[in-house]
Amino acid sequence: MKRPVLLFAALVLGLVPAVPAAAGGGERSGRPEVAVIGTGGTITGVAKDRAEFEDYDGSALPIADVVDGLRPELDAVAAVSAQEGPEETAMTDYYDLSRQVDRALRSADAVVVTSGTKSLEELAYFLDLTVRSPKPVVVTGSMRPSNVFGADGPANLYDAVLLAASGRTRCFGTVVTFNNEILAAREATKTTTVRPDAFQARDVGALGTVDGDRVRLLRAPARIQRCGEDGWRTPFDLSGIRRDALPRTEVVASYPDAGGEAITAFADAGVRGIVVAGDPSDGEAAALGKVLGRGVTVVAATRTGSGAVYDAHAPGVLPAEDLLPQKARILLLLTLATTRQAPDIARRFARYGVPQFTS
Repeated sequence: MKRPVLLFAALVLGLVPAVPAAAGGGERSGRPEVAVIGTGGTITGVAKDRAEFEDYDGSALPIADVVDGLRPELDAVAAVSAQEGPEETAMTDYYDLSRQVDRALRSADAVVVTSGTKSLEELAYFLDLTVRSPKPVVVTGSMRPSNVFGADGPANLYDAVLLAASGRTRCFGTVVTFNNEILAAREATKTTTVRPDAFQARDVGALGTVDGDRVRLLRAPARIQRCGEDGWRTPFDLSGIRRDALPRTEVVASYPDAGGEAITAFADAGVRGIVVAGDPSDGEAAALGKVLGRGVTVVAATRTGSGAVYDAHAPGVLPAEDLLPQKARILLLLTLATTRQAPDIARRFARYGVPQFTS
């Protein structure tokens, strides 16, 4: 059995300490330190009455108030601090948040990010690809505001802190915990707009669960194979990417008789990458052929929510395999921010878009 597999087994089973000794050679003492970064959303929302599940003031509470509402139980798990992050609405907010997470991890043992659920999966995947520290990063949120019957935010946040403090997801990259389940950021997707079990990993399932005080990990993302190696980090280092120079990437939906005008307009507006969700119509295929000749990178993804595109059947078009269109857009944006060479783009999509275990 090779070293990465042994390391994976030891980490998942808890046979080796996941949180390292403190810098300087001294042993750690006391509780692990977990920084909670709030970015707004329903988890900090307040409704007018306890039976109002869908009409509420989002982001009404500071994240520190939500964290304090979980004490003293939370204090038995970790030394938890709270700070506000950008209320994510744009890629530049994701950029700022990723840098903030890395700064927090210089001293904290783990970070929990609370987010609105509308784009939580894109936010988590952006962090997964860009955060430089191998320490645990856990993203969570809620489907119900903080003061209604059955509010799910407190349980989700408690689970997230418990998971982060355990250190069990070190070298996993970013994970999502929701409704007691642990999901890889690459695979987590929102599947309902109203139910508390909003996030799933359709084709591959959960990494594990948080049941009471039990963290159960049944599998791990493939990148854990490189834990402790230079190759664990992706090439998407934001310290070398200007915040105001993130390239535009767009998603175009395909359907019968879809016109190619949107694709042409995107290229004319300076878009550098386009993800096509579904089999292109004749009109879209003609437009794609023209924009490829203008240096626009095109990626083909499925629109079904599961399954994969292994072959785009079009010269110059990259397959996203089982990466969802909204995730493929994030990877394409970061890839184009770091290289414009077609062979490098293809290699990065193959390696970081579809990481796999090797024997």
